[in-house]
Amino acid sequence: MTMKDQHSQAGRLRVHTGAEPPDEAESGQTGARSAELRSALDGIRNIRNLTNLGSDPGARPAEWEQRRLLRTVSLLLEAEGLPPSAVDRAGELARTGYRTSEGDQAGQVQVRWVGPRGSGARYQEQEQLQRCQAVLRSWGFETVEVRGPGGRRYLEVGAGLG
Repeated sequence: MTMKDQHSQAGRLRVHTGAEPPDEAESGQTGARSAELRSALDGIRNIRNLTNLGSDPGARPAEWEQRRLLRTVSLLLEAEGLPPSAVDRAGELARTGYRTSEGDQAGQVQVRWVGPRGSGARYQEQEQLQRCQAVLRSWGFETVEVRGPGGRRYLEVGAGLG
């Protein structure tokens, strides 16, 4: 299987949500993966410039992104250098990083900072979620930090009213 086959899904870039096995998520460290991510970011910018109206069309998510919010948020975090988490075959956390999932409400994604037991992820959580928040806000997404069960923090991300 070629690198392209490993990271494409019907011709599309495969995004990392943090729920992938370590081998797949670690492949994001390659030059080919970096080039794919840069190309995807350019695509997002182009879509915004072609579809958003107003004086600064690149400042807010396009409708296309809003329909693919989990994919877009995951892509932006990885492309901006934040590592995705990973899980082993048993479904246990195998690496510290972001974990994205569908939110409790439609049009919302949750971002958590997670890691294996003893990894210190809980102590990194506030700082790393602030990094995630800065990336997503720079792309025009609305983010709110929430405290969940056990006082663990996570972000709720939405595309706003565009």
